[in-house]
This record gives sequence, structure tokens and C-alpha cells, in this order.
Amino acid sequence: MVNLARRGMIASAMLLASAVQADVSLQLTSLLERQALANGVDITQLGNLNVADVMQSGQGQYAILLQQGVLNHIQLRQAGLGNHVQALQSGNSNTAVIIQRGDNNLVQIEQRGNRHFSVEQTGVGAEISIIQY
Repeated sequence: MVNLARRGMIASAMLLASAVQADVSLQLTSLLERQALANGVDITQLGNLNVADVMQSGQGQYAILLQQGVLNHIQLRQAGLGNHVQALQSGNSNTAVIIQRGDNNLVQIEQRGNRHFSVEQTGVGAEISIIQY
């Protein structure tokens, strides 16, 4: 009898774990379009209704995007060679629009709270670092 009760508890825990995981995964949105080889993006979304919209063309583009909270939005466009973006959004209702054109450019953005930001970077070897609180 103990063995049957234990099996029932394990089955209930497995059902609960799969229900929680499905609920979280349905609330995340990522749109990714890559038009060349050797481009990459790492998107981590923790929270609800976060959106990451990424388009990469050229070669060697890379982005690391972390969104924590609710209703955060990143729109990223990269064109050229070897451009890099690191973006962190924590809190709620942050918006970042990042456009990179050229070669070997770097943008680092950290947003906390309800912030809105837009940056357009064109050139070779330019670096931008922004922190918004």
C-alpha cells in the first residue's frame, strides 16, 4: 500500500512539473531571423510576455539578450561583420531598439525598471555602454 501511495505522489509531482513548465514556455516570445553563416544569439527570458525580435545579416554577428520581468521588448538589427550586443532588461515594460551597421561594433545595455532606449551604431570598432536605472 505504501508503494502505491508513493507511485501516486510521484505521478502527481510529474504532472505538476510539466504543467508549470508548459505555462511558462507559452508566455515567452522570441523572433529570430539570420541571413548568413556564423551568426549567433543567446536569448534568456524569465518572466511573462517578454519579446526579443532579432534580425542578423552579414557574418560574425552575436548577441546575448537577458530579459527578466514582464512586458520587456528588445528589437535588434545587426548588419555587417563581427558586431556584438549584450543587453539586460530587468523589471517591467523596458523597451530597447538597437541597430548596428558596420564592422566590429559593440553595444552593452542594461535597463532596470520602466525604461525606453534606442541606439543606432554605424561605423567600425565603435563601443557604446549604457546603464539605465
